[in-house]
Amino acid sequence: MPVDRDRLRALRGSFPTGVTVVTTVDAAGAPKGLTTQSFVAVSAEPPLVLVTLERSSRTLEPLRAAKAFVVNFLKVGAEEIATRFASKIEDKFEGVAWRPSRFARGAPILETACVAYAECLVEREIEAGDHWIFIAVVEGGEVLGDTPLLYYHRAYAAWPQEKPAPPESW
Repeated sequence: MPVDRDRLRALRGSFPTGVTVVTTVDAAGAPKGLTTQSFVAVSAEPPLVLVTLERSSRTLEPLRAAKAFVVNFLKVGAEEIATRFASKIEDKFEGVAWRPSRFARGAPILETACVAYAECLVEREIEAGDHWIFIAVVEGGEVLGDTPLLYYHRAYAAWPQEKPAPPESW
């Protein structure tokens, strides 16, 4: 059966994923961000990760200019944050607690909404269809613990296992 945009979305929706909010700052230092499921650990040596942003995203150009971002891995209870950053509202950060990253040029860390976060500096950009791929070096981060938020078939859910103790922060 041919794969069009709707079928591809249905196929992707059949794969449960963690929920992340990728954040950066624009040239004026204003916070920008979006919810995404596209996060991949690429390499341990050096520590590389990959995220993708749709070409139409308002976060794309600020991220390309800043060459830095934070991947905020959301926890259960942060569904409202996930929905907010997936929306097209103008000020996604209104009323959202955050602090600037020390390693990712001030990109927002959503610490109270996360199980962990990774502070990244872009090493490579690749244009791919209707998205841009960003490969970045992880310069800092922290594992905070709690239960991760999952997304499956257009719905949020908790990770179904008991929470392991978080490893020591790095």
